[in-house]
Amino acid sequence: MIGISITAFGIAIPKGNLFLLIVGGFSTYMTLTGYRFLQFRRNSKLKFGFWDYIFIGVGFLTVLIPAGYIIQFDWKNIGGILIVFFVFSAILISMLTTDLFHAKKLSTYSKGWFLNRHISRMMGAFIATVTAFLVQNWQTDPIVIAWLLPTVIFVPLIIYFTKKFKVTSKQLKPKMPTQNP
Repeated sequence: MIGISITAFGIAIPKGNLFLLIVGGFSTYMTLTGYRFLQFRRNSKLKFGFWDYIFIGVGFLTVLIPAGYIIQFDWKNIGGILIVFFVFSAILISMLTTDLFHAKKLSTYSKGWFLNRHISRMMGAFIATVTAFLVQNWQTDPIVIAWLLPTVIFVPLIIYFTKKFKVTSKQLKPKMPTQNP
C-alpha cells in the first residue's frame, strides 16, 4: 500500500494534479497509521511517539497545502472537485484530531479497539488507492463520480468489519491497576 501511495505522488507531481496528491497523502496517512495501530495492538508498552507526530504533521500539510493553493488561485473555477477536496479534507482532519486526542490514552484501550482502528484505516487506504486509480484512468461526467464512487461502494465494508469485530463499552473502560494486599 505504501508503494502504491508513493506512486500516486510520482504521477501527481509531474502532472500538477493537486487532487491526486491529496488522495496520495490521505492514503499514505491511513496506511501508516493503520499499520501503527496494529503495532500498538501487539505491544501494549508501545507509546505514541516521534513518528506518530510526523505522520500527523504530514497529514495536516496534506490538507493545508492544497487549501492554500485553492484559496490563492481562482477556487471558483475548480468546480465539482472542490466538493471532493472538502470531503477528503474533513475525513482526514477528523482522523488527525482523533489520533491526537487518543495519543495519551493508548494504554487504556483494548486490543479489539486497536484492531477496529487498523481495519478502518487499511480499508480507507484501499478506498483512497482505488479512487486515485479511477481518477487517473476513468473519465466520468461529472468527475465527482470517479472521486466518490469507491467511498460509496467500500464504506459499507468498513461498517461490516468494524461491527464484526465490535468493541464493547466494557472493553473501552480504562484499565485499573491491580493492588497487591
